[in-house]
Amino acid sequence: MIVSIVGCRCYVYREPGDPVFRPNRSKLSWSAPGWYGAESRLLYKVQKILNQRDYGLLKKRMWRDGHMFGCEHTQYLRSRNLKAVPSLYLYHANAALEVAAESYNVLGRVRLDVVYGAGREDDPDFEQECWEWVRNREIEHSCYQVSWEAEATIDGFSTMRRHYRGFTSLVQAEAFLRTDPGESCRLIDRHAGTTAKVVG
Repeated sequence: MIVSIVGCRCYVYREPGDPVFRPNRSKLSWSAPGWYGAESRLLYKVQKILNQRDYGLLKKRMWRDGHMFGCEHTQYLRSRNLKAVPSLYLYHANAALEVAAESYNVLGRVRLDVVYGAGREDDPDFEQECWEWVRNREIEHSCYQVSWEAEATIDGFSTMRRHYRGFTSLVQAEAFLRTDPGESCRLIDRHAGTTAKVVG
């Protein structure tokens, strides 16, 4: 799994050999048979990777934690100490439109939203300090995205969708691009925010 925070987005890419996050059988979980359990396991993996970079994140249920609004099962990641840098939240803002774990499994990527300075919302200098801390930490972790159009089945419906692969090496990303994985291939340097190459 590759995790990269760029600005207000956290990109999570599935690599070959990574586990698939399957739904559980809980009748209480949304989008039967229980995608909330799968999303919880996905967030746990993201938490572990970012905590190896000294983020100090906790995984919490939104309603129980009281910092954000969400339904009974919605979870998110937040800093252990919200009053100190890097003070942030990571959450799946598109939960009403897509299942994060299914997008990760099938399309190879899920995008989480990031909120900085969560412990002192009325202090723009603190928010900027958190932003800079994350930017300086993440610049050490290169991230290149290759995407292409191909058929995918999401929630039982097949259609043409954009698929994704993440790479930490530009050489590997370019080599994968040359395999011609599908139509309208694009290579993006995530941190630079520029399209490195477009094919087809």
